[in-house]
Amino acid sequence: MDYSSLARSYNTLSSTHQLRELLAAFFQTEKYNDFTKYELAKIVNGLVIKYYNGEQILKYRLAKEFINKNYVAAFEVKAKTSRTDFLVINGDTKSFEVKSKIDTLNRLKKQVKDYGNVFEYNTVVIDKSHLEKVLELIPDYYGVWYYNKGRKIIYRVAQYSPKINPCEQLGLFNKRELRKAFGNPEKIAILNTHSSKEINEALKNALKERYKKRWSFIQANWNIILPIDLQFFFNTNVNPEIIYGL
Repeated sequence: MDYSSLARSYNTLSSTHQLRELLAAFFQTEKYNDFTKYELAKIVNGLVIKYYNGEQILKYRLAKEFINKNYVAAFEVKAKTSRTDFLVINGDTKSFEVKSKIDTLNRLKKQVKDYGNVFEYNTVVIDKSHLEKVLELIPDYYGVWYYNKGRKIIYRVAQYSPKINPCEQLGLFNKRELRKAFGNPEKIAILNTHSSKEINEALKNALKERYKKRWSFIQANWNIILPIDLQFFFNTNVNPEIIYGL
């Protein structure tokens, strides 16, 4: 069965009627007529988690790794002209770029360069089928994870990035964050008056402050939010009980 089609057709905001139609068409059955929206969404999520090899699954597994740890986390964080799929911040910054079985590696070389300039520890989280090619594309300081039957395999541990660039790090701040951290939004002036260590520490503080509320919401509602809906609720912080009709 084409579970990729099911995954693409699913939407967190779909109505009960739309979800019933989706499952009825997928399985050619009307047996879901009496199910609630949450029950229907749980069925779709369960099937996608079990049979689909898309990035949502790897993002969910990453979030699960850190949900009970003392980190602030975020999805899709802009870094230069790229966006890292998942970032965690505490005493350090850890970026994770996801390459699922259905993803191409066309942009990976540029992405890893961008993340290495601004984040301390960087890891590519892949489907094992990409392993050989990924190792050709990433620098030695990058970590590599993949999952085997749901179990995390750390193929290579991330090392501290030797490419950290304070000028590029300043590009991750918005003007309000620059003023709060340095009392000045002018990047050249900041580079002239602050050390690379100070800029790095300020970046971690700014990112934690920026994403703390949204990640705390995910932690508080973890047991209600369905796996492939995580990024929607991170972005919106809408009460899941309203969305699911609970």
